[in-house]
Amino acid sequence: MNDVTHLQRGLRLLGALARRPFDLPRYVRYLPAWNRWPADVEQPWMSFGAIDFLRRRLTPTTGIFEFGSGGSSFFFARRSGQVHSVENILEWQQRVATLAKQRGLANLRCDYHPIDITRTDLYPGLSYLSALQPRAHDIIVVDGFCDYQNAEHGLLRDLTFDRALACVRRPGGIIVVDDYWRFPAMAARAPAARLTVFESAGPCRYGVTSTAVFEF
Repeated sequence: MNDVTHLQRGLRLLGALARRPFDLPRYVRYLPAWNRWPADVEQPWMSFGAIDFLRRRLTPTTGIFEFGSGGSSFFFARRSGQVHSVENILEWQQRVATLAKQRGLANLRCDYHPIDITRTDLYPGLSYLSALQPRAHDIIVVDGFCDYQNAEHGLLRDLTFDRALACVRRPGGIIVVDDYWRFPAMAARAPAARLTVFESAGPCRYGVTSTAVFEF
């Protein structure tokens, strides 16, 4: 989607809102023009379709792990049991942790795990990945740092997805992959999962995005 013109992006947005007109009020409500971002409004930076799907699946006992943190962390913490997020940007991790404390969300844990983007050969051994342990996580969110600028474009997103595949609860577990339009080849790595791709507008963004949900 980065290689499309502003006109094409606008037409895609109009088409998405025409297909889902009920998204329009909240799209306007959460426009970034109002200087509010996902962590401020406690909304995942995903497609509205995926948000609606996840909202229906959350219960007070749902356990969630996130690669990346932000608005989704607070959204999940308000509606589920435990939320564990990992973040590679120290300032952002500190902000999320501080806001969680200020908002009384004791069930939200956000840890800092640095990533040296100059050493992609060390990516498989990152603590960012191993922070996700093989246990009964109901939902694992694959988002966060993508490493687009390196020649091995998107390597970390592939590694986080593979880690999620090894750790998600089965049966009944869910892996969520945001910005799925960049990573459609992931479907071949999880042939046993039921895949639904939600493409629509979303909070705090001007265009259309796609979020994939893998159900096991």
